[in-house]
Amino acid sequence: MSVTSRRSSRRLTFTVLAAGAGFFAMLQSLITPVLPTIQQDLHTSQNTVTWVLTAYLLSASIFTPILGRVGDMVGKERMLVVSLAALALGCLLAAIAPNIGVLIVARVVQGIGGAVFPLSFGIIRDEFPAARVSGAVAAISAIVAPAVGWASCSPARSSAHWTTGGCSGSRWSWSA
Repeated sequence: MSVTSRRSSRRLTFTVLAAGAGFFAMLQSLITPVLPTIQQDLHTSQNTVTWVLTAYLLSASIFTPILGRVGDMVGKERMLVVSLAALALGCLLAAIAPNIGVLIVARVVQGIGGAVFPLSFGIIRDEFPAARVSGAVAAISAIVAPAVGWASCSPARSSAHWTTGGCSGSRWSWSA
């Protein structure tokens, strides 16, 4: 394999890893502003709708170390595909969820995508030259920060009564 094709392969690998990490980070934070809308649209209580976020975080905290370890045993690339497939399946299921129960199950399935991070870092360590590993890991981490920050500052809260400390300490308020 030539030097040029190895670089192209690394770029493609990095692009896929960065996209997966960014999608997972956005799914983690984009849900918070719309919880009141979900509560209203699915006719549920505030206590029940908080499980949409909690189930996702709980699932991610359980599956991240498990799939990371399985990736070490059977192959990081294979487990990354499983993790990204679960993320996509969970998104599809969430999009068609007719009630809060199905939405919570969909968020649990999406949480399996949390394994994207340790698997991505392991793939970078295995595939990239030692001099590039720290830069690639830093770049993936840097992609996650704006995704989380953008989602928490997004004014996509228009259909619910919502007040937050928001970005840079500003106070935003939307109402239906």
